[in-house]
Amino acid sequence: MLQRVSLTHHRRPISIFSAALLGIALSGCMSSAERGQKNLQADTSTCQSFGAPYGSGAYSDCMLEQQRRRDDAQRESLERTRLTTQIARDAQVTADRARKDRCDRNPARSECRR
Repeated sequence: MLQRVSLTHHRRPISIFSAALLGIALSGCMSSAERGQKNLQADTSTCQSFGAPYGSGAYSDCMLEQQRRRDDAQRESLERTRLTTQIARDAQVTADRARKDRCDRNPARSECRR
């Protein structure tokens, strides 16, 4: 017969790992203003490296293109996240249906006892 594995002896390492992971995640956070400033500097440097002097029409077009590129990348990232979420939701529904079917066929299964 299968025994359940106890997580009590794993709690301390898990909590230390969780705290470390949270610290790493928070250390990389930037405010919206900081991120905007960093993007502006990168875009300015990119456009100037293309030879577009500040204030020219070419510079303005270049800056707009950089923003469009960033917006497109963000939109694609959001779409990938939406698709991943939908796939996970569909997989959960399928797993729940399969479990229900197994329990309907054999209610004595251990997964069916709740």
